[in-house]
Amino acid sequence: MSSDPEPRDPRLSLTERTHALIKEDILTGRRLPESMLVEHELAQEYGVSKTPIREALRLLAHDGWVLVLPRKGYLVRPLRFEDVREIFALRQMIEPPLVVEAAKRSSPEQLDVLERHIDDQAAATSTEAALNAAAAFHLDIARLSGNRRAERIMLGVTDEVRRMHYLAPNLQSRLTEDAEIRDHRDLVSAMRRLDIERAYEIMDRHSQESLRQKLEGLTTI
Repeated sequence: MSSDPEPRDPRLSLTERTHALIKEDILTGRRLPESMLVEHELAQEYGVSKTPIREALRLLAHDGWVLVLPRKGYLVRPLRFEDVREIFALRQMIEPPLVVEAAKRSSPEQLDVLERHIDDQAAATSTEAALNAAAAFHLDIARLSGNRRAERIMLGVTDEVRRMHYLAPNLQSRLTEDAEIRDHRDLVSAMRRLDIERAYEIMDRHSQESLRQKLEGLTTI
């Protein structure tokens, strides 16, 4: 699940659509890390002038998805082991406290929505469906915590994780593994019981295991 609107949403400006399309290509691995992005080539490929391409690349550089190479163009940001460690260190800093706040604030109906995300993830028959369901689960926990800033951070984190899965195909099957689904179900169960310590512990352990799996899977890049 990307933080951007649907790339083909007619309500978007030409620059916004172009930005969303290029970002989608980066997140889904159609544009690989360290590949060059040249304005006139992108303009031809997307069927637009160089102006929306230039503006889209400027926004992508601002958000850290591409690097500016003076007098050369733009480079899709590499994905290093250190990047993965930083992303999951950030998750471990914010997600366990967020799930505690979400447990305190959530209604039974809101927790039912989390359960439906888990069901969707378990039943997913494609990488995209599984990623969307898993992202929705984590993002809804951030929303339920009531912390808008943390929610925005989690939007960026889920985009980063999405990219990892597309760059390392052997990570894809893990999205529907029993252990992954069980962690999510145990987490919601602890939230329902208002077992704050258990919810914190599950989320913390889940982040650690996710980091281990990502580092192992990314050795194939």
